[in-house]
Amino acid sequence: MRRFSIIGTAHLDDPDMFHALGAALDLASPDQFVLEMPDEAALTGEVAGQKPEMLAAYRWAEGRGVPVRGHEPQGLSVLRSGLTAEQVGDLVQEMDSLVSSLTVRRTIDVFCQRGELESEAERRLSAVIEALVDPELSLVRTRGIIAAIEQVAAPQGHVLILCGGAHVPLIARALESCQIIHGEYFY
Repeated sequence: MRRFSIIGTAHLDDPDMFHALGAALDLASPDQFVLEMPDEAALTGEVAGQKPEMLAAYRWAEGRGVPVRGHEPQGLSVLRSGLTAEQVGDLVQEMDSLVSSLTVRRTIDVFCQRGELESEAERRLSAVIEALVDPELSLVRTRGIIAAIEQVAAPQGHVLILCGGAHVPLIARALESCQIIHGEYFY
């Protein structure tokens, strides 16, 4: 029998989040881990340059002998068409600045469009995300993630998925009996 669980995070380099993630993973005790990184990177161990929390999770799995696969679809951009490289750079820089002024929990909530926006920084971050991300392309990417998970997931055991929080609702609905693991640093 196979069962899925999923943790949604923010793509941040935050030691407190890494600690909370490690504790959640210890508690979940997965038989297989499916991370938001290219499958080839997960299989070969060539994980340099991956998202910080994915790298931390990969190292956790490596230290415990838990097999890891990747679910990141290649070549799928979620950026709105018509943005110049300079505009993208400016928006990403502003996004990084805004994210650094928020807690991890509030950052995840803004990216996942959960709850009311409580501060000017949250409202501006939401506007920056809207300016950067094409919702239709984001949906295509999430569907690609679901297809990749279905392709690499072990046929039996506890399969734990780690992804950006914005993907969690659709992935959890697509996978039979998928349990969402919530927490201060997670979706």
